[in-house]
Amino acid sequence: MKSTILKNTLIITTAMLAISFASSCQNQGTKEKATENKDTVKTEKVVKKDTIAVDKANNDIARFIAGMPLDPTSELNTLAQTTQWKNYGTKLDSAWSKFNKKTIEKLTKWSEVELADIHKDTKTLFYPFSGPDFLHAYAIFPKVTKMMLFGLEPVGSVPDMKKFTKENMTSYFSALDKSIEDALNLNFFKTKNMKVDMNNANVDGTLPILLLFVARAGNQIAEIKPLEIGADGKIVYIEKFKKCGLNDKYNKGVEITFIDSKDGSKKQLYYFCAEISDGGLGNNKSCKLFFQNLDSNVVSYLKSASYLMHKSYFSTIRNTILTKSKAFLQDDSGIGFHYIDAKKFDIQLYGSYNRPIPLFDDMYEQDLKDAYTKSKTTKALNFKIGYNAKTNLLLARKK
Repeated sequence: MKSTILKNTLIITTAMLAISFASSCQNQGTKEKATENKDTVKTEKVVKKDTIAVDKANNDIARFIAGMPLDPTSELNTLAQTTQWKNYGTKLDSAWSKFNKKTIEKLTKWSEVELADIHKDTKTLFYPFSGPDFLHAYAIFPKVTKMMLFGLEPVGSVPDMKKFTKENMTSYFSALDKSIEDALNLNFFKTKNMKVDMNNANVDGTLPILLLFVARAGNQIAEIKPLEIGADGKIVYIEKFKKCGLNDKYNKGVEITFIDSKDGSKKQLYYFCAEISDGGLGNNKSCKLFFQNLDSNVVSYLKSASYLMHKSYFSTIRNTILTKSKAFLQDDSGIGFHYIDAKKFDIQLYGSYNRPIPLFDDMYEQDLKDAYTKSKTTKALNFKIGYNAKTNLLLARKK
């Protein structure tokens, strides 16, 4: 009897110890899991996007030459209190407001609908023959993280604010105003005007115009780096902007990193000075390699391109766009219609096509006119960009 009781007692005790041990293990596991979850949360917090620092000095310069209000602590505030600067800012405010309503707001809404698929997965914009036209590029392709602009005009340099005085500001602002006048009123830069407007005693190259446009679009400057295209076709950063003569200005460029006002993301704007005809690229192997190294997931944009790629001696840049672009958007001054293979691209037409302006009357395309006449899917446009009073656009998506 006693042995039976003792045996039962041992069984009960053993069972209680087992339950206690299991409970302890479960609690320990719960604690470890809680700790693990807690650590996971901590890790997720660390992975969050880093804050991008504003380059206060260059951002102030961009806002100053854009006629925009400055931080009270800015070293440029004294100059910003002058009548010359205030008058310039007021005039530019008015011109910008009109330009936004007439063009930018309409372009942005149009692209949100018509380019929605491109916005989702395209990170790089390739925009040859652009000059410093950041405005249209940013309005139509606001989601790209890199913009690559090419033009003949020299890069220039960041304005040296130490040289600014109350006496010389009037002439500087007048020169700036003249430099952007065509872009705001005509929606394109005139090549012959840029040669003078962006290469004189007041405005040194395209860089001041680019800074003005980036600031006016509401963005902040994070960094400005001078660069050039190296012998291997890759970007090489250099210590300072070089004063380039007529024969050695090519392959120089600038990288402007800015903080996008829409989402706070970091984006990069590149401008390169390069002569990209077949002859120019024949003497410029670096730039030719740069084009060959382009990612095949770019979207290209062509506007007011002087019909250069209609000509046989711009075949390299034309073929680069046709080969590398997953899609490209252009008006009739871009790639000649007969070069666009319908077997390789889905083509969507917009607006209406009549004739080029008198200056380019010999560039009339009967095949493009026929395509507009036959098309049952052409969509209307409610904005004007490019040379003609009536805008035409062609969107080609690679099949």
